[in-house]
Amino acid sequence: MDAFLSLQNWLKYIKKLKELGENFDILMIPLDDDEESFKQVFANLPWFSLPLEGQELREAELSKLPTLVISSPDGKALHSNVAEAIEEHDIQAYPFTPERFAKLEKIEKANREAQTLESILVSGDHDFVIGKDGAKILVSALVGKNVLLYLSAHWCPPCRAFLPKLTEAYDKIKVNDDSLKVVFISSDRDQASFDEFFATMSWLALPFGDERKVLTGRTVTTEARNLVICFGVDAYPFIEERVKQIEAQYEEMAKGWPENVNHALHEHELVLTKHLFYNCDGCNGEGRVWSFCCEECDFDLHPKCALEENKGCNIDAEAEEKELEEEEIKSKEGWISDGEVCYKA
Repeated sequence: MDAFLSLQNWLKYIKKLKELGENFDILMIPLDDDEESFKQVFANLPWFSLPLEGQELREAELSKLPTLVISSPDGKALHSNVAEAIEEHDIQAYPFTPERFAKLEKIEKANREAQTLESILVSGDHDFVIGKDGAKILVSALVGKNVLLYLSAHWCPPCRAFLPKLTEAYDKIKVNDDSLKVVFISSDRDQASFDEFFATMSWLALPFGDERKVLTGRTVTTEARNLVICFGVDAYPFIEERVKQIEAQYEEMAKGWPENVNHALHEHELVLTKHLFYNCDGCNGEGRVWSFCCEECDFDLHPKCALEENKGCNIDAEAEEKELEEEEIKSKEGWISDGEVCYKA
């Protein structure tokens, strides 16, 4: 429980719901190894627990901790994990029903539509970001630009791994469109770490320790990191219409391909599956977008490898990549740039 916000915050959450008259019970499944530590903690908790020595549920597959499973009175699981929902929505997430989550999503969407860049990056006298030389740039100068808020930290390995991908996409976009602005929002633990990490970037930042780190402004998407990883520079300007355009292009690519194939390299039937990134088990090359896959065995083949079995699988991804690039070029023809922003033709 210590990993979920903090134990004290979780207890406050339970207290709020009980004060509202909500009727529910909590059953803890301990994964501790030390019985004495478990007893000390459990003695102060207002809920039930399975015995520490019980192993029946320990073997259940858990993708992350903490996991908070919601069960109905008849024991059926209603939701596999509401920990993140509680972190994000507090007591508003209760009673964790599909109807409640749909309502919260509707509220979030309305809030996003009403937000502005200033509501994100301006707080009192804090109305600026900083450049590489420490110069202050007014937030008002960024209005009308495509602003990417880059929340990251030097101590985070996935953040460091993602930075080169973002830098590559940023540099390519800036060649033809100067309207993209990136603002680094640091979660580093000290000024020295912030300075070291920011020195590797070629964009703007909030000053280290700035109170505006907690964002409330309008966002076009919170999935820009995944979009950059999956689609690279072609995801720009990171709007829903652009993503739909790319996905339609990928669907067009797969027209005429069979839904499943059998191949000499694998004993099971291979199913045409959308895998944004994978390694081909035929030619050992990297693949993206489509694969013929056996999910049970985690086996993937490039479409070229799977569909040209009679020629063997000594085919790299070059032809497939070229085809994909040609399709992407075609898709870009629907956009024009005036040097400031991108418009649909």
